[in-house]
Amino acid sequence: MHDRQKRARIHLERIYSWLVVGLTGAFAIFVLSLAVTIGMDLVALLDASPAEASEALVPSPTATLAQPTDTVSPLPTATTPEPTLVPPTATPNPTRTPTAVPTELATSEPTPDAEPTVEIEPTSEVDSTPLPTQEGLDIPSAIKIDDEVHWIDVDLSEQRLTAYMGRTPVKSYLVSTGLPQTPTPVGQYAIWIKLRYDDMAGSDYYIEDVPFVMYFHEGYGLHGVTWHANFGHRMSHGCVNQPNDMAEWLFGFAEVGTMVNIHE
Repeated sequence: MHDRQKRARIHLERIYSWLVVGLTGAFAIFVLSLAVTIGMDLVALLDASPAEASEALVPSPTATLAQPTDTVSPLPTATTPEPTLVPPTATPNPTRTPTAVPTELATSEPTPDAEPTVEIEPTSEVDSTPLPTQEGLDIPSAIKIDDEVHWIDVDLSEQRLTAYMGRTPVKSYLVSTGLPQTPTPVGQYAIWIKLRYDDMAGSDYYIEDVPFVMYFHEGYGLHGVTWHANFGHRMSHGCVNQPNDMAEWLFGFAEVGTMVNIHE
């Protein structure tokens, strides 16, 4: 009887020892796999571009802006990188459309909730460059010389937007248009919708609540930006980036149907 109890005790001790070894091994494997996963994430984060790294830290519903965007490489003079600056490797789709479909189209009649009230007075206080003069002004064929109609001129070479009433320049300031890989379309267009806020998405970016958006050709628009201040340089995926205060002013200046003249 004594030998049988001894053998049973030895047998239980062996089972206990194997359980301890098994649990210790499982725990060691778990810790090792967790360390490997964290290490791989850190390596991927260090290898990623600033846009990808920022997006990894801030989860987004679909993706990117990078773009939107416009989903970012460090900017020489910007205080905050634009999440839409990383140009896609593939040829961009020039027919992208807004991600948010409005319940009703904006009309040319301003409303207190949709459009800010602005006073339109000629001024050059936006930056140090004076307003363009009327001498030598190349008025698009759609504009009559004697008209007081509002229209917008975007000079891609100068990265400058000028708002006009007929021949009279009202306000002029630096903007950021499309990168060489994602150029802003050249031509004469008309604003077809105005949105106080809109979400923008592309193959490498997603940006929520882009302010003061006015689409003039398919998914290309004029809008404010919060992710960079490097105006005067090509930065976008094709849209015309503006300082927020100027975008708000232009949102009140322009209406649905306002002509946008874009040229080199």
